[in-house]
Amino acid sequence: MAFCFHYLLIFSLCILYVESTDPIAQLCNQDSKTTTPQITQNIHSLLTKLAQTTSESGYSKTSFGKGQAQVFGLAQCRGDVPSQDCSTCIQAAAKKIKTICPNRVDARLWYDYCFIRYNTNNFFGKVDTGYETIYSTVENVTDPKTFNHALGALMYEINTVAGALGSKGVGKGETNVSHFVTLYALSQCTRDLSPFSCRKCLEIANGETFCDNKKGCRVIYSSCYVRYELYPFFFPVDKKLAPESSLVTNYSSVVRKP
Repeated sequence: MAFCFHYLLIFSLCILYVESTDPIAQLCNQDSKTTTPQITQNIHSLLTKLAQTTSESGYSKTSFGKGQAQVFGLAQCRGDVPSQDCSTCIQAAAKKIKTICPNRVDARLWYDYCFIRYNTNNFFGKVDTGYETIYSTVENVTDPKTFNHALGALMYEINTVAGALGSKGVGKGETNVSHFVTLYALSQCTRDLSPFSCRKCLEIANGETFCDNKKGCRVIYSSCYVRYELYPFFFPVDKKLAPESSLVTNYSSVVRKP
């Protein structure tokens, strides 16, 4: 199962990650077929450019072509991911999106470590929560009141960081739920968003009821991403804190399209 595989990836120190695993989410808009060979060529050129520039900086937005054949693209790695793993992820994503979304002018692809999208419409700077993928643990917490209080305080803290100028759109942190339980969380916006738009997107993600009282959850939008777990999942990961196999739980998922 893909969900169990994600856990193995998290705990592995050798990240031969992207080439051998599936995306965690994808959107190939079936109503957005390419209409000219020029648009197709521009998409290929755009993806090549995104892969190169994002590998160097962790983020890139650009366009290619002119007039009705112009294509807009954005790529970004998760803010905590080391540069080498970022490069590996985005190179694979740029390659993969061409094979899973052929002849589409609106395509998006998410891996654990990176995200890439393109469209013939200019989406830069716009909050996009129309397409949503959610993973949540099937198990609920045993003390929802205490857990939700800790989660709410932590998400407020890291979302404030993510929405601040100079943060590159990412916030992460941890807090103690009890003497024996630590909660870890990460939030991130695409870096084309203003601080206000970032906070707006994260607020929508945090309000997702599918995550209510779950031990772990991640909400994936085109403009932002939030995740929390009862084990460390963001870099740097201390393998000594990896949970025993008996504590690893299964995930359920839901995909919602506009």
